Amino acid sequence: MEPELRQMRYFVAVAERRSFTRAAEDVYVAQQALSQQIKALEDTLGVRLLERTSRRVELTPAGAAYLADCKRLLAAAARAGRHARAVAAGEAGTLRIAYTLTAVYETLPALLAHLAERLPKLKVETREIFAGDVCRMLRDERCDLALAPRTGYPKGIDRRTVRREELRAAVGDGHPLAAAPVVDLVQLKGEKFQLWPRDMAPGYYDAVIAACRGAGFAPSLDETASGSNAWAGIAAGRGVNLVVASLAHQLPRGITLVPLAEPGPGLCLDAVWRTEHPHPAVPRFLKGCAELTRLRGWPADDERLSARPA
Repeated sequence: MEPELRQMRYFVAVAERRSFTRAAEDVYVAQQALSQQIKALEDTLGVRLLERTSRRVELTPAGAAYLADCKRLLAAAARAGRHARAVAAGEAGTLRIAYTLTAVYETLPALLAHLAERLPKLKVETREIFAGDVCRMLRDERCDLALAPRTGYPKGIDRRTVRREELRAAVGDGHPLAAAPVVDLVQLKGEKFQLWPRDMAPGYYDAVIAACRGAGFAPSLDETASGSNAWAGIAAGRGVNLVVASLAHQLPRGITLVPLAEPGPGLCLDAVWRTEHPHPAVPRFLKGCAELTRLRGWPADDERLSARPA
């Protein structure tokens, strides 16, 4: 049988106070019960820890050594308890965030910096994915939360808007519109759109299609566009696309972003998570998103999304 932490606490109290009476008052137990627990501790260890006299309690050499170890163990137990409570409250532990290209250059770095300031004990691991993989990643518990363009999700997956970012026209540097201060979306009607397939990026795909239809036309799509070759197609003058404004910070060579005439279309970026047993840090993350949106003045979508994680 191993000593109990409770017995160690009682022993430390007696050793530090050098009195069973005062120690009993400190730990809120009867003196007789305290004495019995110390005796049980000594019996378990098979050594005498305290020398008792009518006027004072003294530590034996074994007791002095055990006192130092008890203090370390009790401090470690207290730290373990605090850490467990912090993890349960979403203030510590590890939060795994999957994100798409639309978040990589502005939204995600800003959120990570904000979280690091507000929750320094929370470790965040990030991984870039295609938005089409969000549901699978969440259901397979390979991530705890995702940042992706708005789309519909099946039961068991919930979302909340982080921000609404404006879309801009991406054209090759040699395109006639590259030097324009602003472009009306309808001016792109006859262009070939270098748009990723919907199964790769459903929310982004839907936002671009909806923006074009809102301007009165259905875009002509390059069926070969996928991943990095879509950028190559734009740079080579084989087409155009609509992308979030923050991509201006990391554009591939040969591409220019041109603002769209007001009221310009936008893309809503959502935080997405499992509704069943969500990670404890998800509510903290969502709160951080709301704080950052206010601080940065990011446009927010008016839609009120229902369920919050418990």
